[in-house]
Amino acid sequence: MKGLIIASGVFLGIIIGMLPSMYKPKPMVWKILAVLIVTASCCLSLLPPLAGNLQAARYVFSKIPDRTVDVFVKVKDGTPKFDSGSNNWTMRIYNANAAYFEQSLMFEGKNLPEEINPRNKLLIKTRYDVSRNTFVYISTTSVNPLFVLPFVPQLDNQVRILNFHVPVAWVSVLAYLFAMIYAIMYLRTRKPEYDLKASSSAALGTVFCILTTITGMIWAKFNWGSFWNWDPRETSIFILLLIYGAYFSLRSAIDNPEIKARLSAVYSILAFITVPFLVFILPRILEGLHPGSSNDTTSGPVLSGREGTLDFTQQIAFGLGIGAFTIVYFWLFNIFIRARQLSAKFLNLNN
Repeated sequence: MKGLIIASGVFLGIIIGMLPSMYKPKPMVWKILAVLIVTASCCLSLLPPLAGNLQAARYVFSKIPDRTVDVFVKVKDGTPKFDSGSNNWTMRIYNANAAYFEQSLMFEGKNLPEEINPRNKLLIKTRYDVSRNTFVYISTTSVNPLFVLPFVPQLDNQVRILNFHVPVAWVSVLAYLFAMIYAIMYLRTRKPEYDLKASSSAALGTVFCILTTITGMIWAKFNWGSFWNWDPRETSIFILLLIYGAYFSLRSAIDNPEIKARLSAVYSILAFITVPFLVFILPRILEGLHPGSSNDTTSGPVLSGREGTLDFTQQIAFGLGIGAFTIVYFWLFNIFIRARQLSAKFLNLNN
């Protein structure tokens, strides 16, 4: 299911992005649809509350006993009971999305909030009392929330950046792929328009690659303690930026348009051969800090099938993020090549 949702996001972005034309001005209906998809992706990533299941909460409490955690639960029918001796309510709770993994919840005080009943799914803030082996109720964050994003203990609130960091990384690969395709088409036809499209796509790929690096550095700061750690994933993307930086250096160093286009096309093809290795293979065969490294048993939050990593809502948000940023790439590509074509026509008229 996870792979199907991600693939649907990819195809949604590519199909919408390429219609009705990659090279002509986009109609207003297309622009409105693109804005709505991007907005929906951002809202799904940032607005829903973040909450874990009881297993994730227990894991966090085992590492940081004094911490509070939001959990998404239901109260078991018939279990709230008042203990007059301790002046506390006790009840049994379980994960809201699956009726298993029961735990005890203690509510301190005589008055039990009316929302604490079996009819509601509750997002509650809790702490864990080790001596009593029970969760302690602190407050109700939300009652029957429409969407809840999963709490991943290793990522915490930083899980939200997943829907931005990974999609821009994917788009950079897509842009470099199109740059290679247009480079091949130029070598076959020697039409200058394909050189313009190849260099435009490579430029956008580099912009998205820089955005990938920046969002990754922000994530690294909060998870690893510093913006840059020379992790294999960081090192590989740094090498990729150097490779495509050299591509633009090559173009700027040659004045003859034909020679520039021909050498750039050859370089673009050779450069893209390194992309799958640097993005998908190298970081996974080496040990590192980044999720999905060879010493990471989860395969990363995107690919892992472990419960509590990405729930259905997060999968939808992630797939929509992939589609949204893919659409943004095609929109920028469309604007970029049309602007460069107009600039070239203007220069020819003046000459």
